[in-house]
Amino acid sequence: MLDTILLQYAIAKAWEYQTLTLPNPSVGALLYSPRYGILSLQAHQKVGAPHAEVLAFAHAARKLYEIESKTTNDIIESKQSQGLDSGSVCTRSGASGDSLSTSDTQEQRSCVEMIESLDSLFALPLLEQSQALHTFLIQNARGLFEDCTLYVSLEPCTHFGKTPPCVELTKAMRPKRVVIGTTDPHTKASGSAEILKQSGIEVVCGICEREAQALLYPFMCWQERGSFRLFKLAMRLNGDYKSGQISQPATQVFTHNQRAVSDTIIVSGETFRTDMPRLDSRLATPPYDASHLPNIEILTRSTFAPSLNPHFASRPATLCHSPDSLSTHQGFCIIEGGFGLLATLREQIDMVLVHIAPNLYPHTSIPSSHDYAHKELYRLSLLHTTSHTGDISLWFKNP
Repeated sequence: MLDTILLQYAIAKAWEYQTLTLPNPSVGALLYSPRYGILSLQAHQKVGAPHAEVLAFAHAARKLYEIESKTTNDIIESKQSQGLDSGSVCTRSGASGDSLSTSDTQEQRSCVEMIESLDSLFALPLLEQSQALHTFLIQNARGLFEDCTLYVSLEPCTHFGKTPPCVELTKAMRPKRVVIGTTDPHTKASGSAEILKQSGIEVVCGICEREAQALLYPFMCWQERGSFRLFKLAMRLNGDYKSGQISQPATQVFTHNQRAVSDTIIVSGETFRTDMPRLDSRLATPPYDASHLPNIEILTRSTFAPSLNPHFASRPATLCHSPDSLSTHQGFCIIEGGFGLLATLREQIDMVLVHIAPNLYPHTSIPSSHDYAHKELYRLSLLHTTSHTGDISLWFKNP
């Protein structure tokens, strides 16, 4: 039961970065200590950045150094309160275990230095962290995780790519157990479960396998044909997706982070002409590039100059007069629109992402873009989401 719960945490963490890691898979990892509980919960965030396992080991190491530093500091303060001084005994293994030793202060200083070193590595740009963290952990963190279990949604990779192989780091860290959601369908990166077993680490596979494989779907699409097509729709509780800005700030940031790693955005001609969208990545947060401008394609029966949208006065956009002329066969393609566009492109869509805002304009079904501003927005507070009945059930608190 504990294995299932903790692996579900790792999978849920990975969903927070779903599609942002393309063309890599989205992966989550958790390190658990029977003595201290959950030491770290991390996810891969961007291609070229540290993998989930690397971040999990690094943040867990920091947590253990922090615990050891506090424990040593408490020992020092306790001995000092008893009137002992650091000159009593030179080593912790000396004759008097009650005396304050120089090894106490040395150990605390060493822990503080390790914490500061890790913090300096975490401060590096994300794309520079991987090799630095690998090196630090192998040099300084061996033996820290002997009683720990590593939970990872996807088996650690075995190949050298933009980052070193996670299986080698895991072998070096030697956790007691590794619990894996699913094996890697990418043959170049697979096989780590057997490698870890041969190194003497207990390996458990297939926990939460269905959920772990669902997490891989965008990656699998990419592996099969070199592209992934996501349809994104934001709407209010009553189905309204036309009344101005709908998504809340955090959702807007996530959308812009997706745009920052996308190749193409597709919208309808009606959306392009009516809403005058900017279709940029300006709200993206590091490590995602807020200056990235995806290619823009407009599906329309009409012919018009994209420059009628002032945001495209000097930025190119392509008019496409049939679904077959869209660039849905290469790279990461985001389709943003309403139900009409969804119906038109249903054969060219891999996944649908719906953001539901916890509000609506009462006394009308779907307000037009002209009258929503004159109506009072009815806001609710989301308490919980369940899906055990097959439907997605949203539980709201009435403010």
